[in-house]
This record gives sequence, C-alpha cells and structure tokens, in this order.
Amino acid sequence: MKMQLTKEEEITCMLAAVKLTAESTKGTDNPQRYQKELGTFEYLVESAEAIGSEWVVAKYFNLPFDPYENKFKVKADVGNAIEVRWTKYVTGQLIIHEYDRPTDIAVLVTGQSPHYFIAGWIPVAMAQKPRYRHSKQPNWWVTQINLQPIENLRKSNYGQSAI
Repeated sequence: MKMQLTKEEEITCMLAAVKLTAESTKGTDNPQRYQKELGTFEYLVESAEAIGSEWVVAKYFNLPFDPYENKFKVKADVGNAIEVRWTKYVTGQLIIHEYDRPTDIAVLVTGQSPHYFIAGWIPVAMAQKPRYRHSKQPNWWVTQINLQPIENLRKSNYGQSAI
C-alpha cells in the first residue's frame, strides 16, 4: 500500500526526532541499536524516517498520531498494539527483537520520505519462531513474502485488538 507524507509532516517528523533524541538518555548510545557507527545527523534522519513510517500507518488506519510522543517500548507505536518497523530498502525484511511484546502486531514499512510502502504485517509471536531466527544476530528477520497484506489486518482476528 503506497502512502505519502506532506512536506509539513516531513518537517514535523524531523523536529520530533530532534526533540526525542535531545530528551533521551539513550540516543545513539542505545544498547538496543545495531548501527553504532551512525553519527548524530544520520541518527536523526533515521529516527525521522521511523516516525514518518509510524505516521503513515496511523494515516492508513485513520488513527490519531502524535509524532512527539516517546513510546519507547512501553506503548504501541500506533493504535493499541501495532509496532511499526521501517527500512529504506524496498525489499527489506521486518526485524523483530527479543524485547518486543509478543502480543503486538508488527507492520513493515519500506521506502524513504515522503514516499513509503506498507509492506505487510505479522503477529510478533508468530515472527519469533525458529524459522525466522537470524543466524548471527539475537533477533528474527521476516521476509516480505511471509507477511500478510495490510488490507487484511482490520478484518483479521488481530485487527480489533491491535487497531
């Protein structure tokens, strides 16, 4: 599902990334980050892209979204139980971590602002199966072919509780 941010939304995402990073005690030194080599500017851009990907999922479901809200693993990114994962790679994979809540639904968004693509979804508990376990990292990588289309989430058994 192709989605797009407006120029104003893009700027808001960057401002939110700066604010959240400035207020964070973790920032680029966050032990949960794998790309430790990113400088502050690159980190801010990546954070703004992640916020943008959350926003397009909220827009898709017509849900309220506050880009300035720090939800860091204590609250779902969108709705009641949607964790959004972003990658700039069009054919990228959805990555699930050991600290992710198994009751959430993970949604993969690809692309770069302002143009995003909602690639699909999978329950986190299903993604944390041995078949998706990465051989060299402590996480799970789910290819897009193993994701459900986003159009199916609302009418699935998971839809009402996640959205």
